[in-house]
Amino acid sequence: MDDRTFIPGNNLEGRAIEEEPSWELIPNQEYLDFQKIEVTEVDETKPYRPAKKVKVTKKEGEVLEVDAVTIFFVLRNKHGKELTVSAAAAGHIDNLHIKGADAGSLFDEPSFQALMQDVAKKIPEDVATQPGVLVIEVKMGKNIGQEGIAGLEELQDSGILTKDDVQKALAFKEEVIRLNRLGTKDEKEIFVKNHSDGKIKFQLIRDDVLVPVVDTPRRPTTKLYMVFVPTEQGDKKTLYTMAPGRSMPMHPNPREHMSADGMINEKTFQDSANAWFYTVMLVGK
Repeated sequence: MDDRTFIPGNNLEGRAIEEEPSWELIPNQEYLDFQKIEVTEVDETKPYRPAKKVKVTKKEGEVLEVDAVTIFFVLRNKHGKELTVSAAAAGHIDNLHIKGADAGSLFDEPSFQALMQDVAKKIPEDVATQPGVLVIEVKMGKNIGQEGIAGLEELQDSGILTKDDVQKALAFKEEVIRLNRLGTKDEKEIFVKNHSDGKIKFQLIRDDVLVPVVDTPRRPTTKLYMVFVPTEQGDKKTLYTMAPGRSMPMHPNPREHMSADGMINEKTFQDSANAWFYTVMLVGK
């Protein structure tokens, strides 16, 4: 996830919104309308520990364990180019951004399938042929959900935070970066407990990533961002994640900045660590 190409506005700026999908959505009928997907095994041979197996609770309640790369959806454009959506990606998005199991942005969609039907109308056709990792922002033409992040500057402009609130939080920046780089989960939990009295608090998200949070509600948004990555075979792009709102900075989790040989890209880690002191999670109701 180090070298990313950003495509703003999904190349639809100034164009009429298409009524018909740019991509044909082809579901894997066996797993259509699944209830839940849980990671049961990760690949310990890779430093970033991607999902290897997932447990799928099917529509009828049957539970199966399948490979994380099992294809749940294929998107095919009129030129025959394909994008894929794996079981792992479907579970991640459904769990975090539809069911809201952790802090973050939430879709106003009844199911992952309904979300994919909307998204199929907005993906630029050239995504399948673009090299490398692609981060795409699209305008959906309707409210798509509530964005769970915001910039400190915009929160000051709206009066939710003061300059003093921001300065107090910034005083902890280097300690938070150190904890995310080297700290244990216990050390991070102690930090959260000891720094819970400011307007900007701290919280563990995605199990062990320490980020600043503000107790104010998520905000409605008509935008959506998606990340597509090459498949291991390199012949297609597959969906990595998506959420309502703007493109979110990579988390300051060292595993997300590791190469295949286990080396941390210090520049991208530092970039994300800095970004998460000017971007905060919104955790209010």
